[in-house]
This record gives sequence, C-alpha cells and structure tokens, in this order.
Amino acid sequence: MADRFPSLEEFDSGAQTEIKDSTGDITADDFLAREKAVLGADADQFATVEDATAFAEPSGDLLGEADAAQSSFESQFPDLTSPSAGAAGGLPGVSSVTGPTVSYNSGYQPHVEDEEEPEVIKEWRERRNQQIAKRAEQFAAQREETIKEAQQNIDDFYENYNSKKEKGIAQTRKEAEQFLANQEDTVSGGTSWDRIAKLVDVSGKGIKGGAAGSGKERFREMLTSLRKDEKAPGATGY
Repeated sequence: MADRFPSLEEFDSGAQTEIKDSTGDITADDFLAREKAVLGADADQFATVEDATAFAEPSGDLLGEADAAQSSFESQFPDLTSPSAGAAGGLPGVSSVTGPTVSYNSGYQPHVEDEEEPEVIKEWRERRNQQIAKRAEQFAAQREETIKEAQQNIDDFYENYNSKKEKGIAQTRKEAEQFLANQEDTVSGGTSWDRIAKLVDVSGKGIKGGAAGSGKERFREMLTSLRKDEKAPGATGY
C-alpha cells in the first residue's frame, strides 16, 4: 500500500506524488500462473480454449476491424428496401426477396361432380316426401271440411234467425189485432159492469181468476152479480 500512496511528508516536500499503478506490469501469463497455483490439481478442469485469446493483445487497427464487422453484418442481413438487395446483397443461400411464402386461400374450389347418393339415403328421402305429401292432403281435407261446416253453421243461423223473426212478427201482429178487438169490445155493447168484467179475469181459476182462498173470491162474486143485473148502479154507463 505504501508504494501506491505517498506519505504526508512527500506531499510537503514536493516530491513525486503520482499514484503508481502496480497492475501495469502484470501480464496475462502471471495471472494464469497465479490462478493455476491457487487451483492446484483442479486447474485443468477450468481451462478453456478461449483462455489464450482472452488475454491477447488488441490489434492497433481498430477501424479496420470495425469495417470488417460492418461488412460481415451487411452481407448477412441486407437492407430489404434497397433495389440491389435482391440478387447481389441477398441473404446467404437466397437469390432474391420473393415476399411471404404463406399460401393464399381465395375460397375458390374446383367443381367436383356430385357423388351418387347411397340407397339408404334415397329410400329415406322417398319416405319423407311421401309423408309430406300425405300430411298436405290431410291438411287440405281438414281445411275443406272446416270451411264446409262453417258455411253450414252460418246458413243454419240465418235460417233460424229468419224463421224466428217471421214467427215473432206474426205473433206480434196477432196480439195487436186481438188487443184492438178487445178494446172495441170493452167500449161498446152491454152494461158498464159487463165491459169491466171483460177486462178482469173472473174465471175463478187460480189467484188471478179469484179462486177460493185467494182473497179475490168476494170481489169476483160481487163483479159477477153486478154484471148480470142490468139495473145495478152504474150499469147504464156514463
């Protein structure tokens, strides 16, 4: 250490104070010799073919080596954008750049003649067509029957409607004629009590006719008595 770092007295006296590099005199042979001495018998196990070249003295022509490395790199990896990179400056073993080698599938396929269907497929297709035709016939028959039944129902409805309508009109006309006849009969002929008796049920049947126990029996008897007596009070009318 003392030979590398000067003392304070040497600084004060102005003596040589530069640090001496003790490693400048060490050669590659000295380093390998010390390494073999430390490893002993095992030194041969760590020996490689690059040991000699690792400590070789560098060449003085650094620019020449750089140019050689650049030329080697350009020859192995040419510039693809250069026009001359096709044949002259191409990759080793390659004459020119031809683009990607992946095959392009355009989707077009050559026409292949249809193979004849197996007999099983033909039989199945024939059975299917027969079933479809049969179902179509059944559907058409059912549709026709439904339409026919609907038309018959419509005809029956209108027929019944017209028949009931005619019967209703006839019944209404008959009742109107009877009402008018009864009205004329009650205002003309006989005594007043006789005309009143025509408007009231005095048959003696049921509650309306003044049957026994109906509460109208006494009224029916009195009206019948007045009807028979032409000299009864009010018999001559008004």
